[in-house]
Amino acid sequence: MIRMRVGLVTVLLGVLAIGQQDSGKKSDSARPNPMSGKQLFATFCAMCHGAEARGGGPFSPQLKTWPPDLTRLKSENQGVFPSLHVAEVIDGEFNTPAHGSKEMPVWGPVFRSLAHGREDSAQRRIDNLVKYIESVQQK
Repeated sequence: MIRMRVGLVTVLLGVLAIGQQDSGKKSDSARPNPMSGKQLFATFCAMCHGAEARGGGPFSPQLKTWPPDLTRLKSENQGVFPSLHVAEVIDGEFNTPAHGSKEMPVWGPVFRSLAHGREDSAQRRIDNLVKYIESVQQK
């Protein structure tokens, strides 16, 4: 339990550091857009849900509950992608049990701490992430 919490804290600190990094000397065209859903997924979700969103990311073995295959959300919901539910789970505001135990991170508070203004809002990050997850649904 302590090992899992230490690992989770380490992941969260690393994610926060990534979000706060200065752009350095890279040109804007050479950097990935940190607000794109794909980049947000790679930074915040892939450790648990895997790069392909099918579950089984590198952090998965340390979790009590195996992360779900996010590419099947639409098919498991009678062909309708549950956008609002996915946004609520990511945000964590409603403490959704489907997102795992309380030890599993929710990203709303993190995104709010990273937001620097209207164009860089927590809600925009959540919306972009939801759109990306919708885009990877199995046909």
